[in-house]
Amino acid sequence: MQQRRIGKYRPQFDQTVLVNDSQFDSRYFRLDDVPEILTAGKNMFKMFGNNQLLQADTQVLIQVTDINNNPVYHHVNNYIDSTGRLLIGIWIYPETPPGIGKIEILGIAAFRSDGRRIPQNWRNRYNIKWSRDIIIQPSDINKTPIIFKKIPGVKLTENIREYLTQTYVSGTSIATSTDGSLTYSYNGYGDAYISKTGGIFSASMAGGLITIPDPGFSLPTGYSLQPGEDIIYSAYVDAVLSSTTIKVSPYSLAVKSEQTSGNQGGGGTGRTKLSISTVNSILPVSAFGPVTGYTLEFQQEATYATGSINSQSFASITLKNLEPIAGNIHSIKTHMKSHGFAGWELISEEILQERNLLIDVQSDLAFDPIGDFKNQPTINNFWASSSVNQPGNAFINKHDDSEMISSMVITGSVELSGSTNYPDAPLASDPYIKVYSIPDVEIYQDNEYQIKFKVVALANSSNQISSSYMDVYISGSNIGASDDRNIGFKLVTLETENKAAPRVNDVSNFKNIPDNSAGTTTTVNTTYFPTFTVDRSIDVAANWSPNTTVNTSVTDTAGPDRRLLELSYTPSLDTDAHLVFAVTRGKWHIANIQMEGANDYGFTPNHTFLEIPIQTPQSDDVLDFKFEFYNAAGDIANISLTTQSMDFVGGNLYVSGDQNQVSGSFIIGNGLIMRGFA
Repeated sequence: MQQRRIGKYRPQFDQTVLVNDSQFDSRYFRLDDVPEILTAGKNMFKMFGNNQLLQADTQVLIQVTDINNNPVYHHVNNYIDSTGRLLIGIWIYPETPPGIGKIEILGIAAFRSDGRRIPQNWRNRYNIKWSRDIIIQPSDINKTPIIFKKIPGVKLTENIREYLTQTYVSGTSIATSTDGSLTYSYNGYGDAYISKTGGIFSASMAGGLITIPDPGFSLPTGYSLQPGEDIIYSAYVDAVLSSTTIKVSPYSLAVKSEQTSGNQGGGGTGRTKLSISTVNSILPVSAFGPVTGYTLEFQQEATYATGSINSQSFASITLKNLEPIAGNIHSIKTHMKSHGFAGWELISEEILQERNLLIDVQSDLAFDPIGDFKNQPTINNFWASSSVNQPGNAFINKHDDSEMISSMVITGSVELSGSTNYPDAPLASDPYIKVYSIPDVEIYQDNEYQIKFKVVALANSSNQISSSYMDVYISGSNIGASDDRNIGFKLVTLETENKAAPRVNDVSNFKNIPDNSAGTTTTVNTTYFPTFTVDRSIDVAANWSPNTTVNTSVTDTAGPDRRLLELSYTPSLDTDAHLVFAVTRGKWHIANIQMEGANDYGFTPNHTFLEIPIQTPQSDDVLDFKFEFYNAAGDIANISLTTQSMDFVGGNLYVSGDQNQVSGSFIIGNGLIMRGFA
């Protein structure tokens, strides 16, 4: 989720003006491309002020408001198109209320539209206003033309990967689990949950199909199943929450019941006439179990074996500064041209999406996430740890599924958790456990990133007498230290609200922690983004204010999983970077750590990557690549990117099977010729 920008409400727009410009495109401001609907992301319109009517060197004010008359962020871009028109962007976030909004423009006119001078008492003050009602629909797809002011960056390298052979533990891709007993629960809101005893759930069971032929549920008195309905419970596993709990769809049954009604009979007899009707309804089941005799079918994770002589060349492409001032990149078309041939060839068309940057780039699959702790080797290979300001290795850093599936557990020592000598906010000299990611990730100046992970805090032991406490940093060669620990920039501090809380699995229950180094307060218990008020005005003479940004924000995600924490960071320089978790007290379960280019519906992530298979015309070929950017309507952006003279080794020609034939001559090198048979 991106940092939020808000506009400033201008009281000048509440004042009476001399002229209300009612022309659709405005005689005074000469507007173009005003949209009928403001959709998700960056919208825009263009303005080319009428110098014959407006007073020279005076300021033009713009205001956009939503249905509640609250300001909507707009941006006056330091960009003029080929016809001299100024571009104004309007940003619509997912939470912007839908409905009828308004665009308003104020100016200082010297003349009326018919050439008459403005009366003396209205001169040198805002005297002309243009306004237009406009529909705001944040759920609609952004089809605004893509306009770049700053050219994006691209880095391209070749990776040659072997053909991989897949194997499975049970011999087939589909596995079945039947162990233990299951208990179902549903509170009437949204999701249902199944817990297991006498066995475990694994991460690979997500998306599997669970079937319970006989849940052991009895219908209430007076109810029966509708024709064609059965008692079987079958659902897909929406998520594996821990080794003992999964999230599933609610169990409901189509039932019928008989309803009796009566009324007083006629003729003064006093008799009651009864009528019986059948009522159909849906009966949600709140609980059943424990039960056995179920099956859970799921896709096993494959084990990949290398060693094949068959290989494939891939273009690994990093894109940065994807920051259009208008529009949203929906897809990227990649073209390739060999220096041995003349024309461009379309080799890929991909939907642009945010990508997790915390990956093992050397893995066989290229995109293996290092923050998905499915096993202990992932932790051992990609997360280093040390004990700071205390002797020995008084910490545990291991894989665990008990609280959250695929978690890494960072446990402080009993000394850290049980002593009363440490203050609520630890000093730099106090001991802590440091766990950090390896290798580093390349991040880029002014590109906004979101770091997200799931977190649960527990007391280290029954002897813990202090709150559980953890700091999260981002560190790198060009990232300055924000406190005396000299680790890097502190993204957030998490501390349990109560001393030695036994378990905190909702981020809203962490305390608000002052960041003493910055003199500010980091908030985690409400949906929160540091916003900056933007006082956007323009001069007709083209004096613009530069863009400004803040570099960190925190929010907890409202929804079924309240353990998810999202942080934002914008580096001031290109740098290598890694994440650091510094645990002072308690036991912390961390899962599914990701770093992505920040993104919202309708907005473009400004840092992402692609990997495209390449069929080179010959080995050691020299290739050019061209990248084109398109919006959802299929319109191309105002720029494209080209890389030239990239040397590609290429994959090999691999022939397998016994049905292959060579017709004609097959020449090997300069001497051996094989003749085919007609």
